[in-house]
Amino acid sequence: MPNQIEVEHIQLSKETEIQKFKLPQQTIDYLWERIDIAKKKSICHKKHLAGNISHSYLLDDPQNMILQNLYKIVYVPDSNPKMFEFINKEVERIHTKCDIEGILTPYLDAMWVNFQKKGEFQPIHDHSGIFSFVIWMDIPYHWKDEAKLPSAKSNCAYHPGGNFDFVYSGESLRDSKEYMIRLSPEMNGYCCFFPSDLSHQVYPFYTSDKDRISISGNIRYRSISKPNPPPVYQFPFHTSET
Repeated sequence: MPNQIEVEHIQLSKETEIQKFKLPQQTIDYLWERIDIAKKKSICHKKHLAGNISHSYLLDDPQNMILQNLYKIVYVPDSNPKMFEFINKEVERIHTKCDIEGILTPYLDAMWVNFQKKGEFQPIHDHSGIFSFVIWMDIPYHWKDEAKLPSAKSNCAYHPGGNFDFVYSGESLRDSKEYMIRLSPEMNGYCCFFPSDLSHQVYPFYTSDKDRISISGNIRYRSISKPNPPPVYQFPFHTSET
């Protein structure tokens, strides 16, 4: 992992881990170039999404830079042993569950850019694939301003307005817990890497007229022991790609 990249490791439960880190500026510049190209091509991705948002376009990564850069950060035994171990456990689970022989290698299944306007939102959902990521490119509001709105007055310690929220099983069969990532312009360029079947949602914002721009993507694994093997899938309770 590059020395300048600080990774925040977040243990949501015994079996669930996520990581948050800021991407190098070179990667962010490359993503903005891909976004400009995606807007010109305008390949709509909304039909695959659960979100109530204005525009979502498919992103190309001809240099395979995103997957390579992500794995240089998360899949490094010396500098990031916790995520390295977690990824290996997930891959081993695929081997056992699907009775697959040979080496499993990751590949970027899909990547897209979302343009979310004031009042729009992503309802609770999860993704297909094995791992997923979200990259916040342009957050035009601050969660503190969202929390000051009259409609935000409540007994909540942290109002969810405009924030990104993971939802996962609690200690009993009927309860659930949340882990909220509070968003502001300071989060521009940050990435969150997480298991694809981890449920999450994005709350609406109201204090800016600009678009909230984010990138999402799914990572799958396939066996390289046979020619042209089919991809390995997970099947969560509700599949989306937002």
